[in-house]
Amino acid sequence: MNFKTMALSLSIFTSFACSQESSLEKVDNIQPIQIIKGQLKNETVTYLRYNTEVQPCITLKLDRMDKQKQLCIFTDQQGNAVDVRTDVVGVDYLTPAFSESSFTVTLDLFSYYLDCQITLINKSVKDPVCKFRDMD
Repeated sequence: MNFKTMALSLSIFTSFACSQESSLEKVDNIQPIQIIKGQLKNETVTYLRYNTEVQPCITLKLDRMDKQKQLCIFTDQQGNAVDVRTDVVGVDYLTPAFSESSFTVTLDLFSYYLDCQITLINKSVKDPVCKFRDMD
């Protein structure tokens, strides 16, 4: 390999590394693709979902308190935890809904579903309680 080829390869690699760094910085500034407001125990809560290829986690935000919780780990009734950032190929969030006492959402993990319920206790978003369900 001659000097020109090495220099060209190095410059391409360096510009690629810089462009990767820039795209990682933009992840923090991504906009939600779905926003749903609801009430849980007299608290206004906002559900935020992002492009799951960039940000696979969802966020629940307590509007009055300006507190939020990012939900990335979901545990089924057997105690098996799934981290949507690292443990699955992809995730989709189906039928998000607020009821009087909880927020529910179904995770489509492309080989099975997790039906999850999230509650609010003492003005704090609790970890999801999920049930494994086979794909129909």
